[in-house]
Amino acid sequence: MVTATRREQTLSKVPLSVVATDQAALDKQGIRTTDDLMRFTPSITFGQSSGFYGTGQSNISIRGVQSTSGIPTVGVYVDDTPIQTRTGVSPSLTNAYPILFDLDRVEVLRGPQGTLFGTASLGGAVRFITPDPVLNGAKIYGRTEVATTYRGGLSYEAGVAGGAALVDDTLGFRASVYHRHDGGYIDRIGRVSREVVEKDINSSNSFSARFALGWKPTENITLTPSLFYQELKIDDSSLVDINASNAGRNDFRNGLFSRPESRTDRFWLPAFKAVVEFDGFSVISNTSYITRKARTASDDDTLNLAIFADYYDPAPPPGFEENFAFTNNRTSQKGFTQEIRLQNTDDGPFNWVVGGFFSRSVVTDNFGGANTRLLDTINYAVVQGGGPPFGSVTDIFGVEPYRGLFVVYQDSRYLDIQKSVFAQADYEIVPRLTVTAGLRYTDSTFNLDNFVAGPLYASDGIDVSLKTKNKPLTPKFGLSFQADRNNLFYANASKGVRGGGVAEAAGIRCINDGIAIGFDPMVLRRIKPDSLWTYEVGSKNTWAGGRLSIDASAYHTDWNNLQSTLTLPECQVHTVFNFGSAKIDGFDLAVSARPVDGLTLTASASYINARYTSQLKNAGGEVIRRKGEPLDVAPWSMHLSGQYEFPVAGNEGYLRGDFTYSSHDDTPLDVTSPLVDPGIPRTPSSSQLDLRAGVRFDQIDVSLFATNVLNAHPFLGQIHSTLADPNLRSVTFRPRTIGLTATFRR
Repeated sequence: MVTATRREQTLSKVPLSVVATDQAALDKQGIRTTDDLMRFTPSITFGQSSGFYGTGQSNISIRGVQSTSGIPTVGVYVDDTPIQTRTGVSPSLTNAYPILFDLDRVEVLRGPQGTLFGTASLGGAVRFITPDPVLNGAKIYGRTEVATTYRGGLSYEAGVAGGAALVDDTLGFRASVYHRHDGGYIDRIGRVSREVVEKDINSSNSFSARFALGWKPTENITLTPSLFYQELKIDDSSLVDINASNAGRNDFRNGLFSRPESRTDRFWLPAFKAVVEFDGFSVISNTSYITRKARTASDDDTLNLAIFADYYDPAPPPGFEENFAFTNNRTSQKGFTQEIRLQNTDDGPFNWVVGGFFSRSVVTDNFGGANTRLLDTINYAVVQGGGPPFGSVTDIFGVEPYRGLFVVYQDSRYLDIQKSVFAQADYEIVPRLTVTAGLRYTDSTFNLDNFVAGPLYASDGIDVSLKTKNKPLTPKFGLSFQADRNNLFYANASKGVRGGGVAEAAGIRCINDGIAIGFDPMVLRRIKPDSLWTYEVGSKNTWAGGRLSIDASAYHTDWNNLQSTLTLPECQVHTVFNFGSAKIDGFDLAVSARPVDGLTLTASASYINARYTSQLKNAGGEVIRRKGEPLDVAPWSMHLSGQYEFPVAGNEGYLRGDFTYSSHDDTPLDVTSPLVDPGIPRTPSSSQLDLRAGVRFDQIDVSLFATNVLNAHPFLGQIHSTLADPNLRSVTFRPRTIGLTATFRR
């Protein structure tokens, strides 16, 4: 059962491309993180971005509708609460994702969901659905795990969840608590000695707790207050220094940073759900408030030497052994949401939902890049080149470091207010043939208050405030035919609209990029809203008494005013542009078969052909991006799995294997474009094999597992400090990990 259309339906009867995974399936596949979940779901791209320091920052896209700027293209929900935030160039300015422990299910909705889920669902939505409080009897679920990573540290977890009725059919609760430690697998080496000085630096700890109370004061009223807390601590960056590592031996090293690049991210999410049932319809109210704080630290020594001294040796030059350049980033997110829906409850030919939505989100972001020896760093390059040293930073940039410390300093406040009304209806015009129509109207306001200062902005302080307003309409139309109880065919057309934003100043060292591309890096720029239409046909079919099922869909997307982040090739600063128009064609296919008793085979695959359909020109009219250039998304992705169950001494044993694959886009880089860094290749192909064997003893499941069995180590999201910098950094898969899991469910 899923609620992808805001009412409960059997998954096979939902005329949408939806992937739903319940808690039992998450355990079977060994899914522990959102990264794991998305890797097992073709057409979805998710992962850490090395371009954002490699310390937990991430981006997510569905069917190639991707962006790392402004409002996300994928809505992220805990129950009915959207928790996504504006993303940007600061390392802490990114989404939070709930820890995958005590969940009823996860629903991945592919394609625009703007009608029912709002403007952050341009490409789709991911919904993490928590269990309801227990109003009858008692339930308990527990899981523990221990594992070791090849040439890495020990990982372990323990969690327990459960609930019970306090007054049968009237009052009950559900509570959970969970902790996980992930051991590191990257070693720090000395910048001078090149010997290991600290092992397994990129370990992390996560903790979550939840409490929900269910109360039915009358037969037709249900009240559910809940509180969810989550905390993530990353000890150091997961960036791999490619030149210092030996991937073939799983010897991953970080030899460019001498200090930890840590991150903490915690949030509280109180929510209150009220359901009042009437004759033939119900009223549902969801009220929530999220408060979140994230902190990130980075070591900028090698970055500053590369930028200001044209120095690329990992060992610091004489006199700079104790230099300390760093960035501290602090981000706060506070958001209130209120949604009220009315929807029918009878099972007739006409089904409907209408509602209103309000949200107010305030994100503050403070970013400061410091270097107490900026003048010395610059003069090192000047003297090496035979020139006279500068007497002050002012002689170079016109100002001194802000507060005597910061090369670049930024303080931003983002205020988003949304007011929406929406409606969607399904009508069975003739038996088994249903037409769907929906519409959402949104009044959105975005305010940015931005302060920047420092030599890279050539200013002691610039205050700017900008305001944008948008009033988009997001309609949806659909037609579905339930040929019989085992065969559903459907066609949908839906629109997605994403509000505009602001590109913050990139700074004076991006002058050459600005000239080549055609923008002023010293000022803020308005970013226009983007929108798309997706046209989709699909079917859900079951044969042979349920032994074979096929879920297939094909789609075409027209995307206009595409807004996304670009890493400027010369200065390596991230900024945002509208990139013109794009088209995306593709299909999703999932097949599940039970050829013999005890054996289940599944295969799911996705093909995405995403490319720009317009030329992009600079202010001088020169083409800086050709028509036909691909978007950065894998053309093919797939997940294959097999599970065989068999009796073992009166219990049930099982063997399971999961294989995932993403392909490489072999389109040659356009090295003549000023948007392209010729030293960074397109994302390589990647694959991973996981194996698990276990036995179920009534309510206890004990299994032995191995992830990344073949020790795959693709270098994903490669970066460097400047175009001339040979020190490439990247993120990669966790090496082979072997462990033991035990779960208890009653």
